[in-house]
Amino acid sequence: MLRFALIGTGWRAAFYEKLSRMLPERYQMTGVVCHSAKGREIAEGLWHARIYESFEAAAADRPDTIIASVPGSAVSEIALFFSRKDLPVLFETYCSESLRSMEDLYQLVGGARIQIAEQYPFQPMHAARIKTVSSGILGQVYEAKACFIQNYHTLAVLRRLLKIQMELPVVHAYQKENMRAAGPTRAGLPERDILETAPDEIFLLDYGDRTAIGEYEFMQQRSWIRTPLISVWGERGEIFNDQVTYLKDLRTPISYQLIRSQAGTEGNMEGFYLRGIQGRDEWLYRNPYQPVPMLDDEIAVAACLDAMEDYVKGGEAFYSLEEAFQDHYVCLLIQEAQRSGKAVRAERQIWQRG
Repeated sequence: MLRFALIGTGWRAAFYEKLSRMLPERYQMTGVVCHSAKGREIAEGLWHARIYESFEAAAADRPDTIIASVPGSAVSEIALFFSRKDLPVLFETYCSESLRSMEDLYQLVGGARIQIAEQYPFQPMHAARIKTVSSGILGQVYEAKACFIQNYHTLAVLRRLLKIQMELPVVHAYQKENMRAAGPTRAGLPERDILETAPDEIFLLDYGDRTAIGEYEFMQQRSWIRTPLISVWGERGEIFNDQVTYLKDLRTPISYQLIRSQAGTEGNMEGFYLRGIQGRDEWLYRNPYQPVPMLDDEIAVAACLDAMEDYVKGGEAFYSLEEAFQDHYVCLLIQEAQRSGKAVRAERQIWQRG
């Protein structure tokens, strides 16, 4: 079981509180640090959670980890405080507005036990694609394209598909604007049928022997009229969304689908939950949380918690501060290339190892 103290009561923080109720045998939320009257109202009234009046009180309970879902401006204070308490911290997806802020934070807490909850590589279908690439049936993979979410999440998935760690790309990017029918947002469904301006960001990262390509149209991940796209090219095969094609030998092309195995459809009465992702005659992903009904994103966040539990017990990092900084640094270069219209070459930074 992973015992965690939560800092924050916002939209993302609610995922962790919900998971502690959905999977109480796996996760226990010891309490919540709030910074506003509204936050206290959520924690006490909606969650019925214990309130910590300070970071010190949260640390005194000695949870296995601190989960911080806070604005970027609060990251330094939290990271420094809990590193001094020797308590590992799982930050919600890290965001930075400048290279200087990342340099300053790394000088303060570099080497501390910090991980980032970058959940997208853990989503079931992405995990199945990554496993397919790792199996080697596509041969050497040299290009991956993604069109489903904003750039730093996209980078986390693309790097795993291309087996890229801290390599330095040449960055090409531009931005344009489209008109698109309004769709769902975090606030809910659109109230009127209108066209809205939708910024469209496109980038290409040239790593020499591998290329990562991404595109993201504003709020695309929630749109009903924009289909997510993932494409991977290798020497001996490809993945296109849920379709895998490869050469078994010179004269034998093999093609199969990545199929969601879902309980609770039609006459099935087992419950409504994802069993896993199948490809040909094997499971490429098995849902470890079945039969609990969960969104794919909830499954992915739970996987981050499981990876964090392993990490605090001495296991390997799963999305380190260094990885997060590298992805955000490349995102800053994407923005620079968009503004200038020129290619930008990434340079080595203080968080890069080796």
